[in-house]
Amino acid sequence: SSITPRLLASDLDITQASTPEWTTYARVRRWQVLQTTDASTRIEAPYERLPQLGARFLGPWQQGFEVSFEGEINRFANPEDAVSVPRATGLRVHAVGSLSRPYRSASWSLTPKVWFNAATYSLDQPLADGRTHASRVVPALSLDSQWELERELQLFNRNVRQTLEPRLLYVNNAYRDQRALPNFDATSKDFNFDSIYSENSFTGIDRVADAHQLTAGVTTRVLDGQSGGELLRLGLAQRYLFRDQRITANPDLTNPFSGVGPPLTQRFSDVLLLGSTTLLPRWSLDASLQYSPDNDRLARSVASMRYSPAAYKTISFAHRLTRGLSEQVELGWQWPIYGAPKRPELPLSTNRCSGRWYSVGRLNYSTLESRLIDSVLGVEYDAGCWIGRVVATRLSTGRSDASTRLSVQLELLGLSRLNLGANPLQVLKDNIPGFRALREDRSEGYLSSTYD
Repeated sequence: SSITPRLLASDLDITQASTPEWTTYARVRRWQVLQTTDASTRIEAPYERLPQLGARFLGPWQQGFEVSFEGEINRFANPEDAVSVPRATGLRVHAVGSLSRPYRSASWSLTPKVWFNAATYSLDQPLADGRTHASRVVPALSLDSQWELERELQLFNRNVRQTLEPRLLYVNNAYRDQRALPNFDATSKDFNFDSIYSENSFTGIDRVADAHQLTAGVTTRVLDGQSGGELLRLGLAQRYLFRDQRITANPDLTNPFSGVGPPLTQRFSDVLLLGSTTLLPRWSLDASLQYSPDNDRLARSVASMRYSPAAYKTISFAHRLTRGLSEQVELGWQWPIYGAPKRPELPLSTNRCSGRWYSVGRLNYSTLESRLIDSVLGVEYDAGCWIGRVVATRLSTGRSDASTRLSVQLELLGLSRLNLGANPLQVLKDNIPGFRALREDRSEGYLSSTYD
């Protein structure tokens, strides 16, 4: 199944784990793109890999050192009727490796690391300077320090444990001019609590940011003294640049396909804040904020709440804002609407074949565009000895166009699942926060058949 209904993949993968550390693999990936006649709704497909051959090593070395290595050969090609502008094709050979020496104790860790990213290209079309062959090697180093401090205290008359977890990450990547090189698989990472602690602001191989920076952050958590469950989490993080960064992910309108934008001169990055709690019974609250000190306002925010009073009963609400680009509100639910509840802890013979209906769904509404941009609506029927699901999914592909898909599933408890169309159970799990599969304790060992 594909999260983009108009982009259909065909894959062939062969993987062999020779040892616990070594893995070799071969892969072929092709794309079929369902295009429309409306130029405003055309989509660009990723590159096809014909083929992809590689090997990976990850494991300990001598004297406490850890080594990782990846080497690959890729042949990149364009799918048919999927590219509206000329795009480079050709062969790339790359190698990425690192050597680190972690020092650890019960409350802290310090990890110095050196690493490199090397790639060489043999292209079908010449570059702007006339070359058809090019290569580059980017060396880098980092130093990661993490701490975890704990204390016992009482909160709302209950025994809890509070942690304080500071973290510092220093990164120094060498500068190599990459504007003329092709970009087969690199894209900018989303700016969040995971990516701010990464050594490269790009995914993929073809772009490596010349970062010389220090990231500082702190997280505190409150854990239940008996169960160890997390009751509260608060976090703060910010990055400082020691020099201007020339390889950036900012969009460059003069050369949008280079994957390299104008230099980044802002010394202090936006501030990231997060918070989540389950202190309120049956409620969970989450929020993450990106605050711009230069503009003195929020650049992005995501806030959500979920109410789950019992199994198979959940309602969630979320608000997402990206300043100047999008604002969305989302409503999701799974809720019984008719019939007596089943008792999963009892054997099937005790739960007679009398039904209970459940409503499931998620609605995502854009306040800036004043329209539904995607939705999932369905019903589930638990008959005691079998379960039926009907789910409709609607996804906008343009201002006035949308694709609609209907999926049906019949589940014979303890035996098998029969799907017509995409697996509706997986659609519900992927789209509805807090969704639980009916009789999920009996979901092991199923046979599954799908008919599209």
